[in-house]
Amino acid sequence: MPYRRSLVLLSTMVVATLLVPAVSHASMICNRLRASLVSEPEVVGDTAAMRRFSSAIARQNFEIRKARQRFFDLRCGSPSVTDYAAMNRPECAALSADIKRLEAEKLQLAERREAARSGGTQRNEVRGKILAMMEANRCDEEPVEADVTPADPPRTPYLDMVAPRLGTDGFPTGGWQNGAGDLQTLCVRSCDGAFFPISSNTTPLTFRRDAELCRQMCPGIETELYFRSVTEPESGEMISTVTGRPYRQSPTAFSYQSRRKGDQPSCTCNLTDFYRKMKAQAASANVPDYGSSVIDLKTAGKPAPEDVRPSAPVERPYDPTEKKVRQVGPVFLPSETSGIDLRHPALSGPQPVQQ
Repeated sequence: MPYRRSLVLLSTMVVATLLVPAVSHASMICNRLRASLVSEPEVVGDTAAMRRFSSAIARQNFEIRKARQRFFDLRCGSPSVTDYAAMNRPECAALSADIKRLEAEKLQLAERREAARSGGTQRNEVRGKILAMMEANRCDEEPVEADVTPADPPRTPYLDMVAPRLGTDGFPTGGWQNGAGDLQTLCVRSCDGAFFPISSNTTPLTFRRDAELCRQMCPGIETELYFRSVTEPESGEMISTVTGRPYRQSPTAFSYQSRRKGDQPSCTCNLTDFYRKMKAQAASANVPDYGSSVIDLKTAGKPAPEDVRPSAPVERPYDPTEKKVRQVGPVFLPSETSGIDLRHPALSGPQPVQQ
């Protein structure tokens, strides 16, 4: 077994330490101990199981808060103080038993999480013995050569993941060229822990944009952007883009679920107004078609001519006596004095001769 082989190797080193003069070969012994320490990694336990138990404890705390709220609503007193008059009521006695059962289950989950954390106890015993030998040989007092390797720059949580993906031109390279990823971003209200999704199949490149959208959707309310893998079913395991802590460690995690039915939330997000503003901005935005090969060159044209309408003719009164029309040709009819009225002769007898 690896554990037994490590113990045998450690025993051999102890014997070699006793046989070699400590003064002349102290540096060699310490170097061997350091090499053995490097080959024995420190085991911190099953992190996946620890995350599952932590999420279960967070949900158990929510169930306990809900049961205690129900206990107060029924005027059963306080779960920490026994009210014998209220305990005679069957509903109060049942709720008190449920609260005790939930707290016992929470303790069991905490014990199982602690067991998962200390899963590498045997492996860590070897490290402890090596460290004890190093202390006995005063290896820590020896001058250690300075590491000339430059230290890594301080991390910016999750934003330093973007830098290796950017090319010299500032555009994303590698697997994020098409903007697709395997993350989902969620907006979390700090007041009651309520959350809703922002983007899916995204990358850390969009964290700044999604954080700004989260702030605009909930104006005047403290919000925080979280993310998780699209394959992660547990909401308590989503990670804050600001602090890097999981959602289950938030003081208000799942607090919105303890709100009684019909009660108004302490803080709300105005999503209707946000989408109305976005729709108005999209309608008023004039985005050029960069994908088209046709370029429209607009030039300043000539001003349009003014619409000049002809003036209306002046109306003049008609006077038949003022004839200023030139007459050309003979006169065929006599004047009115010598005219003949064939229908009504003026004189009896023969008519006068026409002139």
